[in-house]
Amino acid sequence: MTSPVVPPRQLYQSWVEEQIEEFKAGLTRDELLELADLAVSRLFGTPDGQYPLTELLLADAVDGLLFEKLGLPDFRQWERLRRSDTVTRPRQETVDVSRLAV
Repeated sequence: MTSPVVPPRQLYQSWVEEQIEEFKAGLTRDELLELADLAVSRLFGTPDGQYPLTELLLADAVDGLLFEKLGLPDFRQWERLRRSDTVTRPRQETVDVSRLAV
């Protein structure tokens, strides 16, 4: 039985979320609050006059700020890097622990 193929865009989205979550894990509470303040100011600065402030929207806005701050590539750049990286990167060997000298 074959395993299901995961679409590249889904792999990319998972990778981006992982990068952002790892970065957030290293921030202090004060740093996270500063990002939230910045996200709120951007949300309230929208030209359409709407004030769409929900917890989910705020979380997405903070993640968007972190995406920019980390300089993560967009999907097309990521896909190009992913394809070129796997061709030249040497295959990682699994170490057989039973063969190591004690």
